[in-house]
Amino acid sequence: MMIEAHGLGSVRVASATLRPLGAIIAEAELDRAGVLEAAHLPADLLDAGHDSSASLADYYRLTEQIALAIGDETIHVSARPLMLGTSDFIRDRLRNAKTVRDMLDTIAESYNVIHGGRYNRVATARDALCFVMDDSDFPYAMEKDDPFILFSLEALLVYIHVLLQSSSTTERPLPVRSLRTRRAKAIAPSPLAAWGVPLVHGARHFAIHYDAAIADWPVDPAACPVLGSRTIYGGIARTLDSLDDSEPVRGDIVVRVTQALRDGLVDQRNVARHLGMSVASLRRRLEERGTRFRELRADVLAQIAMRRLDDGEPIGFVAESLGFSDGRSFARAFHAWTGRSPSGYRAAARKS
Repeated sequence: MMIEAHGLGSVRVASATLRPLGAIIAEAELDRAGVLEAAHLPADLLDAGHDSSASLADYYRLTEQIALAIGDETIHVSARPLMLGTSDFIRDRLRNAKTVRDMLDTIAESYNVIHGGRYNRVATARDALCFVMDDSDFPYAMEKDDPFILFSLEALLVYIHVLLQSSSTTERPLPVRSLRTRRAKAIAPSPLAAWGVPLVHGARHFAIHYDAAIADWPVDPAACPVLGSRTIYGGIARTLDSLDDSEPVRGDIVVRVTQALRDGLVDQRNVARHLGMSVASLRRRLEERGTRFRELRADVLAQIAMRRLDDGEPIGFVAESLGFSDGRSFARAFHAWTGRSPSGYRAAARKS
């Protein structure tokens, strides 16, 4: 389900706030220009003295590329690395959630398990349903009051909201009453002020407050597109992209579709929805570029399949992860893509 724009699509983040990402990239000995290019961002975005900004979606896009490159979903912000696969873990635990309250409780409990502490909780207060993040004892790898840390936690409030709204089976937007941040307004107001939701600075904890009435609203986490991505960051980025009515598809359509496919959105309808257009419009835009969705999908799935086979993953597991009903149908598709069977490709790769 598409979530309401309500200002999220226009939230901007100063490049100075994102500059610590440059240090993380350097420490991991990554090619900064390559990482920024993969995120479709300017090569000088993180340069010292560069006076610019990025969208909230761009922040998530850049974070995803770093997480994929270093294999840590906390991108080394936490002293405890978090292996890739968080989305799968959360999705499995959310399988039985039927209401918004169920989802919030499961999300809080799951991330507490992942991070090894009681950092998240759900509470009710003054007819409000609240998701609270208490990071007072969180093992950060940098100063907890660093502007980047403060922004990262504020961005997590957006993650919670997008996850809930994109899982909701109602047509109504989730009514957000207010947000809480530890950031002192006197230092610099939060970028989330552009969201249009009342924002309390200088709070003890980070929190998002909803109207308590939504606790029993129905949800379907299995249909949540955010949890279908390789990382939570990529799913949020594409959902936020869809909120910008003034520019429903930013950048090259082939690049955007390819990225969505790489992140697990292999159904044409889901890809079109995340790009903010109809299936017919998507087809037309791709035809204008001389290609079709089926061709892009085949190219991307072939690349993913070959990479996973090269990594030694069982053929049956690769077939299942790519959405094939059985190994035989995957083998037929793989042969059509590459001219070889999966086992034949693996044998040839081992000899080379």
